[in-house]
Amino acid sequence: MKKLMTTIAIFSLIVIVFAEDGAKKSIGKISFPLGRSYVQSTGGSKWTPAKYNMPVYDKDKIQTKKESRCEIKYSNKKVMRIGENTIVELKDNQSGSGEDVKINKGRAWISMFLPKGKGRLNVRTPSSVCGIRGTVYRVNCDDVKTQYRCYKGTLAITPLKDDGTLSEKTLSVDAGEELILVMNFEEYKKQQEKELQDFIDNDTKAYEEFMKKDKEELEKAKNEFEDFKKMDNLHIKQSKFDQKEEANSDWVQWNKERDSMINK
Repeated sequence: MKKLMTTIAIFSLIVIVFAEDGAKKSIGKISFPLGRSYVQSTGGSKWTPAKYNMPVYDKDKIQTKKESRCEIKYSNKKVMRIGENTIVELKDNQSGSGEDVKINKGRAWISMFLPKGKGRLNVRTPSSVCGIRGTVYRVNCDDVKTQYRCYKGTLAITPLKDDGTLSEKTLSVDAGEELILVMNFEEYKKQQEKELQDFIDNDTKAYEEFMKKDKEELEKAKNEFEDFKKMDNLHIKQSKFDQKEEANSDWVQWNKERDSMINK
């Protein structure tokens, strides 16, 4: 009897060890959900409300609704935040050769305060893959365009070909610069023209004041399409962005406040 009990105990221990080895290992956690944020587990169809300190795993998806935001902490001082109406898919990219995050539409803020070469986070959008090591930037994207703005460090952005494979060319974007990659140039022009017309229609007084103060800037905006260069299947434009304008953005202000809390 004693021998039987010993055998059962050993068997139980083996089962526990194998169960632990087979358990999924989280790649990060929800560190700050705000508003209506949800997580869809790998292979599932149900969206579960995101909660503080909820672990996330390979191929999990995170979604935010209108007026919502969510912060995901991968490891110490390695953070991604997503803005409203955004869905991202997380990847456990252990080799470092693929992407860690896939975002088809929405916006994200990536902060990495680790020393150069000590960490990486590759982000894939419909037009490109952005590889970074120790930097801070934000990205907005949809099926028409992708916009990157770099605040610290340098971005290495590799455009995607029509078949979804990586281009042989990699673009470098430094702090204070933005890069716009457009997949559908005609649709992009329509979007920009509509935004300008909406501005005129919704606030004629503000538009008239803008015309008086920044007529030169308005002319630049109207002629911005001429600054794009054709690169394979994309139109691209790289330039400096307006730091003063950025400082007025609620999205930028909030992310910088969160960064300062983490990077103490």
